[in-house]
Amino acid sequence: MKQVILAVLVLSIFSASSCKKLEGDNQNLVATNQSVFDLMSTKQGSWWMYGNRNDTVFIRYATGKDTTKLGLKYSFYTRRDTITTTTSPEFFGKNEGKYLTLVDLDGNETNYINYVFWYDGKTSWTNDGEYNSGTILGKVIVTISSSIVQTGLTITQNGKTYTNVYHVHSTLKAGALNIDLGTLDIWFAKNIGIIREEADLNALGLYKNKYTDSLINYYIKP
Repeated sequence: MKQVILAVLVLSIFSASSCKKLEGDNQNLVATNQSVFDLMSTKQGSWWMYGNRNDTVFIRYATGKDTTKLGLKYSFYTRRDTITTTTSPEFFGKNEGKYLTLVDLDGNETNYINYVFWYDGKTSWTNDGEYNSGTILGKVIVTISSSIVQTGLTITQNGKTYTNVYHVHSTLKAGALNIDLGTLDIWFAKNIGIIREEADLNALGLYKNKYTDSLINYYIKP
């Protein structure tokens, strides 16, 4: 999900600042409602390998550790690119049926927003984030609107078949004019984790990026 930030960076140059109130389902989360992330394993030794259409491969590792970000407890994972060996942190959590991750808005691993990528029991929800452009434009509001496309899917990819898969579709908009940033689709299965991500990002035609991260293999520590 880190690729999403790039469109935000481009758009911040052109979007007027917004006085919109932050009202998404990712707002006002209560720390005492945070519980153990149970969508995929948090046990150290568990891992998930993903391939990209650009022939890049990365591995997500569970560390078995928790950390606090934005006042909430998150399960801590690491993500390693197998070609560059670059490693970056990832965070996943759960708050009253809201399955969360952190989106890095500036790429410096310091400016995160809580992102509800699945809201159990809901068919649609929104996420609002605030990005400080560092220019005279000030802060830019980013809104991610998500909805369940289908549940109970069976997907076969890379020689493996996954059942009871959920598909979530999201649209991204930014600025006072609600300028389109593109779309993000996520497929996941309980107890396994994220199976595929597809993004189609387009910031005013000045920044374009399409990518697909597909699960190649995984190991769940008993």
